[in-house]
Amino acid sequence: MGDLLVQSKADSEMRLDEQGLLSASKEWPLPIGAISIRGNVAHVWLDRIAAFRTVLTEKEWETIPRPTNVAKVNIEEPTGNDWATMSLTEFRTNMLRTIVKNCFLYAGYPVAQQAEHMDSNRSDENSVVHVKIVQQKSTTLPPNCVEMLCGSVLTGSEIQNAAQYIGLRANDMQLIAQHRYGLRIPDTTKLQRLVSSLGRSAAIVDMLHTRHTNVIDMRNMQDMLRNQYSSKGASFIMYNYARLASILKKHTELVEQGVAIMIPKAHEIDYSLLTDPDEWVLLYAYLLRFPNVIQQTIGYGQYARIAPYHLLNFTLCMIKRLSKYYRRVRILTENRPKLQPVMLARLYLIRALFDMLRIILSILDLEPVEEM
Repeated sequence: MGDLLVQSKADSEMRLDEQGLLSASKEWPLPIGAISIRGNVAHVWLDRIAAFRTVLTEKEWETIPRPTNVAKVNIEEPTGNDWATMSLTEFRTNMLRTIVKNCFLYAGYPVAQQAEHMDSNRSDENSVVHVKIVQQKSTTLPPNCVEMLCGSVLTGSEIQNAAQYIGLRANDMQLIAQHRYGLRIPDTTKLQRLVSSLGRSAAIVDMLHTRHTNVIDMRNMQDMLRNQYSSKGASFIMYNYARLASILKKHTELVEQGVAIMIPKAHEIDYSLLTDPDEWVLLYAYLLRFPNVIQQTIGYGQYARIAPYHLLNFTLCMIKRLSKYYRRVRILTENRPKLQPVMLARLYLIRALFDMLRIILSILDLEPVEEM
């Protein structure tokens, strides 16, 4: 079907100067490799070698170009981190404040830190748009103010506050890490710190699974444990992040031992060796798409369309594909001259995905775990 599909609104056969388009695209960052026209539909394949080279060299997931002519944005700060006195609704609201602010910061938007001292009625480029996360929308709003509705979290007698829920999730995550992923940390203090971090991460992921405007019902614990709040999402994210870290760490150790060579610079990689279908999907659907997902998360500049769950969905889909890839394809191969070029190309792709995932964890306020 091609990497792109273009369909004419007319039923008549599409007419296109294919050779002219192929020649012109050679100057594009993502040139076209082939075009096939069938009736009123054009199937377009990108030049994959050039695409790998462009995406992995530009590294747009590290720095998204700052938008121009946009108002400054102010997002309320979290009210605190005392989970023992905080309801899960407050925890969810504070989580959204942090993630939304992180998204705007990463997208390059100018974020006002002390907007209360600035004039909200100004309409020039120095004006400030106030984004407020609320449990109930106001009937009237001041100029340049946007309210983002946060649905309530309904809890029963088993969960009195956020600390209890995080503790519950920490226990679940410890069991999953030990029995499913073989976590073994003899240092008790280090283990407790890791489990506490995993519990908090699981609680954040649980909140993000549901659209932020919807109510989350946790009154029935058994129903809750049967649905998405089973720690699968959080544990899956953290395990795969740790797995990537382990692969890269192992390669570094082999380099220090003189058994392997360092990963070369981007222009020295032979991208023609990345022929596996999953390698193309990881680049085309995830690395290349990441800047657009950030823009989608913050509503493409339309503040009323902010939707943090988009970023979590993107992350989970990417990790499922990534997990399938490195379980099927051996990344670290034997130190043979014929095997080294493809190993280095795959390591370069893996490192790019690891760097992007680290940025995602930072935006979602999840503490990275490099050992599980």
